[in-house]
Parts: sequence; C-alpha cells; structure tokens
Amino acid sequence: MNESLKKQLISDVDELSNKVGEFIRYWGFKNIHGKIWCHLFLSEHPLDATDLIARTGVSKALMSQSLSELLEYNVIEIEDEGRKKKRYVTNQNILTVITSILRKREQNMLCDIHSHFRVVSNFSNEQLELAGIDAGKLKRLGNMVSFAEKFLCSMLRFESFSFKSFKKVFEPSGPK
Repeated sequence: MNESLKKQLISDVDELSNKVGEFIRYWGFKNIHGKIWCHLFLSEHPLDATDLIARTGVSKALMSQSLSELLEYNVIEIEDEGRKKKRYVTNQNILTVITSILRKREQNMLCDIHSHFRVVSNFSNEQLELAGIDAGKLKRLGNMVSFAEKFLCSMLRFESFSFKSFKKVFEPSGPK
C-alpha cells in the first residue's frame, strides 16, 4: 500500500475519533473515552492497551485509567479474560451501556440533588425569607426533581412515561 495514502487514512480515522471524543465529552465523559471507543468500535479485531496507545498517542497511565472507567460503565468489555494481555471490544448491547451510565452517573447525581433539596425544603418560612428563597419556586423545583427521578426510573425499567407531567412541571405557571 502507498505509504502516503496509509498516513492520510490513519489521519482521517484519527480525526473521526477526535470528533467522537468531542461528542462524548459533551455528554459528560472525557474526550479520550470517545477516542478509545471509536477505535475499538471500528477495529477489525480486539485491541490491547498498547494498540490503543499507538492509535491515540496518550500515555500508558491515561490509557489505563480510561480503560478502567470505560469498563466500569460497561461501555467496553474484555474479550478474553484468560489471555496474558487484555484485549478490548465495545459492548454491542447499547441498552446495557445506556442504562449502566444512567444508573451509575445520573441516578447518583439526582440522589445528591434530592438530598440537598430536602435540606432546603425543611427551612422554616422565616429561614426561607432570610435566605431570599421563594417558597413557591422551591416547591416547583421539588416537583422538577421528583419528575426527573420518576422519569429516570421509568427509563431504567423501560416503562412508558407520560410527558403530560413533564409539560406541567416546566411550564412557567406550573404547580406551586
């Protein structure tokens, strides 16, 4: 194969992996996660960490950390545990990937928000006034948090969900 053509093709694949990395970063992951995923997804065969380092140009430490994080979220899998060198592939079950991320990340964030909301919602009227908090807006925020929790739980159970309540919660004159 023509060496200059090969360099151009590799450059094009690298640019694609950079764009996937940017997209993944938009969703709260690191750019490198998207790059690794893209290289694994497009590869004809499973890749080990050395292959991925060569393709992405990152350090061994960053690759190790990134692979661990992607494994934690079930985005990638180890192809054959019995091998001396671990080889990675993308998880082909997209629903598993999405629900794993939602459970590990978004559900934890919502629990944290709810916990802090409970603290503020227990303020007395006097404390609300002192903090400059509108009690009606606080109640609306609670409705939003509650809706988000219900929506996420429904998504994780793959149940149907009515968007009527979504509209009510976010309308400017929504529930008070």
